Amino acid sequence: MREIVLITGANGLVAGHTAKILKNNYDVRFLTRNPKQKNEYKWDPVNWEIDDKALDGVSYIIHLSGAKIYDGTPLTDERKKLIWDTRVGASELLLERIKSKNIRLKAFISASALGHYAFTDNTIAIDENGNIATTYEAELTVGWEKAADQFKIDGVVDRVVKLRICLVLGKEGSLFLGFKDKLKNDPDKFKNIEGGTYFPWVHADDMGGMFAYGVTNNTLDGVFNTTAPDTTSQEAIFKMMYYLDKQDITAFEKVDTSFTGKHLTSAKIEKTGFKFKYPDIKSALENLMK
Repeated sequence: MREIVLITGANGLVAGHTAKILKNNYDVRFLTRNPKQKNEYKWDPVNWEIDDKALDGVSYIIHLSGAKIYDGTPLTDERKKLIWDTRVGASELLLERIKSKNIRLKAFISASALGHYAFTDNTIAIDENGNIATTYEAELTVGWEKAADQFKIDGVVDRVVKLRICLVLGKEGSLFLGFKDKLKNDPDKFKNIEGGTYFPWVHADDMGGMFAYGVTNNTLDGVFNTTAPDTTSQEAIFKMMYYLDKQDITAFEKVDTSFTGKHLTSAKIEKTGFKFKYPDIKSALENLMK
């Protein structure tokens, strides 16, 4: 019998890429506010509601749900509460129901975020022990990760994996589509852009791959950065997108992608054996711009 993986945040970019990897070897279920498929179950973490049938027989939970932090509306106290409740509160709801049903999980794999970091360290390459920011985003990640750790503290899971999500580039993702819109509207700006704004990126295939890896690698435990090994700037990405759009491969190859400032390192997850499908930004963009 195939093991069951339950994924929250069913409609998100990362959930889709994760499920695509897992579905050949696992039965994948989703928790969503608006279930439409037979493997989708209704929940509303803000109001502490969940269809308990989603938890029957489950071995792994991948927790990806959460209202957007920046959606174009003011970050009011009310909105902050919604963001917290759909991440931390949702974790607490899952734990409460898991305990009430006497379920023993093999792993709880939770999203976190790069907003955790202050980027004030003395080192250039910042690992998972990097200085914590004093922002709302950092407060959120600390609460988010503590809620995940509680699964192990309460003895309902063997492993807890926390993946600090960075900026995910996917063909259907809003971030990359926004870049393409900017390229379409003002291509010359992309060609001539200068600067060195750190851009902690990862291809959506690799982001989904890391969450799937949390299921398939039965030794993976703890917190991990998720940035691709290749550090680069936003301006270099814009230039490369311009040249790829113009099919000028010679100029594309000449773009300097290096970034020498403070950056996150993915060395920890690489040491566990995870292999990035797109470790460098040029191969990632060549795939995304097809």
